[in-house]
Amino acid sequence: MRILISPDKFKNSLTAYEVCDAIERGIKKVKPKAEVIKLPLADGGEGTLDILEQQLGAIRVEKEVSNPLFKPVNAYYLLKEEKAYIEMAKASGLPLLSAVEKSATKTSTYGTGELILDAIDRGANDIYVMIGGSATNDGGCGMAEALGAKFYSKSGTELSAIRGGDLSKVHSIDLSLLERFSEVKFTVLSDVQNPLTGKNGASHVFGSQKGATQADIEFLDDGLKNLAKILDNGNEDKPGAGSAGGLGYGLMSFLNAELKSGIGQVFEFLEYDRKLLNVDLIITGEGKLDGQTLGGKVIFGVANKAKENKIPIGIICGIAEEIDKVKANLDIQLVYQVFEKAKGFRDSMQHASIYVEELAKELIQSLNK
Repeated sequence: MRILISPDKFKNSLTAYEVCDAIERGIKKVKPKAEVIKLPLADGGEGTLDILEQQLGAIRVEKEVSNPLFKPVNAYYLLKEEKAYIEMAKASGLPLLSAVEKSATKTSTYGTGELILDAIDRGANDIYVMIGGSATNDGGCGMAEALGAKFYSKSGTELSAIRGGDLSKVHSIDLSLLERFSEVKFTVLSDVQNPLTGKNGASHVFGSQKGATQADIEFLDDGLKNLAKILDNGNEDKPGAGSAGGLGYGLMSFLNAELKSGIGQVFEFLEYDRKLLNVDLIITGEGKLDGQTLGGKVIFGVANKAKENKIPIGIICGIAEEIDKVKANLDIQLVYQVFEKAKGFRDSMQHASIYVEELAKELIQSLNK
């Protein structure tokens, strides 16, 4: 029996590699002679670089850049020949800030721009930017500023160190220095489908988790609307424009980037279709299975690949919500969750590896009945 293990990480509990190892141990208890292929995944957001570094053999490039509050932070990206892989969360992500530091009005994507510039200076001309987990709501203006864009107020004063709360002050933008990047290809990995502004936009949907009050959210949304009015390119209504506090919009508008499905692009990077040849079973998983899974998470992508190739599939997750909805939409019945075995949330997080191993064993045993 040939089994492909392709999970995402269990956030704050197990890495995707640790999930793979636990599932393999469970499989071997039932089928010791099974051929197991471990191919951990990520959906283009946080954690994707870890997967690509292992699987692609790319070089890690470390760089001190600005964090979301313009404080120095050690970040890195990957470089392989003329391709660069940049995860915006390494420079501009929410995990870089403490709870009291979170402020969507005061944060910037400047550090992400510094990573992009460093990659270009090192010869990259094909750049993939992964934009999950942002602490920002600046429409990508900080990123553009790091690359040479100039922002001016109505009085003609240049606005520097631009942040989310500064967008309402912007009256004009000089993008002439960005023309030097016209030959560089930019691809954005994101599965967020939100537009830039409005009730479904970046500020209203994601602002509160970045420390924004209701008053801040309205103010930030107005700032993004002002930015869209100045640039006047129609990108604000495109699906994904609102991802990462509008960085999706910024990358499209300032660098002519193309937005692609995160998990879809990861499949391409890893030549996933080729790995499915002669596979008898796929086991996938993630920390939380819920309605958002259907929006383009790892499980959604793997389930579709399994269906296309008529391969049976099972899911092991930390906790499952809206499970009937997910089962119906993905046409999957083998769903196992750690939370049903654990003695509570803390136990499920601390001993996830043990429970995942047990669930993998049960999953394989169920196929033999």
